[in-house]
Amino acid sequence: MKNKIFFLLAMLSCLIVGCKDEDIRYSIERPDDTMHLQVSNEYVELNQKFGKEEAVTFSWNEVTNAPLDSKVTYYFKLDIADNDFGTSIDKMRIPAGEHSVSFTHKKMNALLTKWKIEPGERVTLEAEIIAEIEETDCYVKPELSTVRFDAVGYEIQPYDIYVMGTALEGATDPVNALKMTEEISEEVYTWYGVMKEGDYKFILNTTGQSPSYTQGADGSVVFNEHETGNETPFTINKAGFYVLKLNIEAGTLNADYPTTDYNDVWMVGEATPAGWNIMSSTKLTKDPVNQVAFYYEGLLKTGDMKFPLELKEDWNVAWLMPIENGTHEFGDNRMERIEAGIQGHDYKWNITKEGNYRVTLNMYTMTIDFKLLQSIPDDLPCKEIWMLGDATPAGWEQGKEAFVYDFNVDKGTFYWEGELKAGSFKCPINVDGSWAITCYMPKQAGEDGKASLNMTDVQLVQPNGNDYQWKVEESEAGQYRVELNVLTNKIKFEKKN
Repeated sequence: MKNKIFFLLAMLSCLIVGCKDEDIRYSIERPDDTMHLQVSNEYVELNQKFGKEEAVTFSWNEVTNAPLDSKVTYYFKLDIADNDFGTSIDKMRIPAGEHSVSFTHKKMNALLTKWKIEPGERVTLEAEIIAEIEETDCYVKPELSTVRFDAVGYEIQPYDIYVMGTALEGATDPVNALKMTEEISEEVYTWYGVMKEGDYKFILNTTGQSPSYTQGADGSVVFNEHETGNETPFTINKAGFYVLKLNIEAGTLNADYPTTDYNDVWMVGEATPAGWNIMSSTKLTKDPVNQVAFYYEGLLKTGDMKFPLELKEDWNVAWLMPIENGTHEFGDNRMERIEAGIQGHDYKWNITKEGNYRVTLNMYTMTIDFKLLQSIPDDLPCKEIWMLGDATPAGWEQGKEAFVYDFNVDKGTFYWEGELKAGSFKCPINVDGSWAITCYMPKQAGEDGKASLNMTDVQLVQPNGNDYQWKVEESEAGQYRVELNVLTNKIKFEKKN
């Protein structure tokens, strides 16, 4: 009889709670809150400085009204208050045995940003813990516990990270450390450049070597709040161009050593030694250390230039060109490859200042760098000199035969190299198509206005003055280097054959 009573009581209990196998829906009261969800702070002011530190912690008690031998799984939700959890974070399943969950300053601030809460704006949030009762014969409505608190977010400021060490030229001291690019705020940082054999690490400011990110025992990235002297730096064993990608959130570092498919690069144009003769284009040198770079070091004159990737008489080749036509040497450093046969796109760089340059092309970043090593001094009486006369290859056609400034001899020296034929010439400093030109001429000449190549003293003559010229005899014709110094007013003729 006693067993029958217990059976009837069990059946009545299932009718009150509701049975899984029944199609009939019953209105079931939610169990009383026995978890009592609590928040560590009723007001949380978030701070970027403490990004990885815990800003708020939620804790709760274990449910006490679950049926015996049932399984309880806890889920956590968080949203703006009075929103019925319509924009809540994804429901978080809490690992078995745990009765708390925490959020960092960075994570909480990211949530406020997601909910479109302005930095500095105080907002009330609501958290909820859900206890789902499982593995029972009868359905038990989940137990809920909620709590409210206020939070204020911050406006994200750049979080600077620098790289330093013996592997970087000139960056062994924090003050000279190199700033990385913040690709994802407070998470992913990149830097690329030439590195040599040595070590390196990452620091957060240029006033000291801590805090820092260095190498962990398993090769991961570890954060050091204070310098202890036991930190393990990262190392470079092979010099070259590297791309560093640091993820401080995941604790990873990728140090890539890219390669390039480019084998040869030339340059052509009026700014280059070859002029516009493509078959005589100047070939760039492949950098022996930077495996993705080509360079040229030498004189560039004023004028246009571009870079062919092969040499053909018909000019139907691929090119490296600037993004915008007429880009000057210190303008936009981006370049692009233009394949052979593309019409209507013939962009060129324009060199505006004559001088000795180191030109570096990086085929990984597709950038170009013009570094002016030496420029023509500003205190010279002129910056351009030309050869003009029937003794020169261009005859009396102006603007064809230019002197080049020589940085390797005495200050003020310009030189011209080429063939001198029988005839005469003078050296104008302006060529504009008119004949009102100022010229360097022999200081003295015969009655016919001609002077021999032995006359090495020169004078600068204004338009409508004397028209003295040097005369090249038939027996003197040949290849010459002509040097003219505009400070000493001397000219020198050096025959090469």
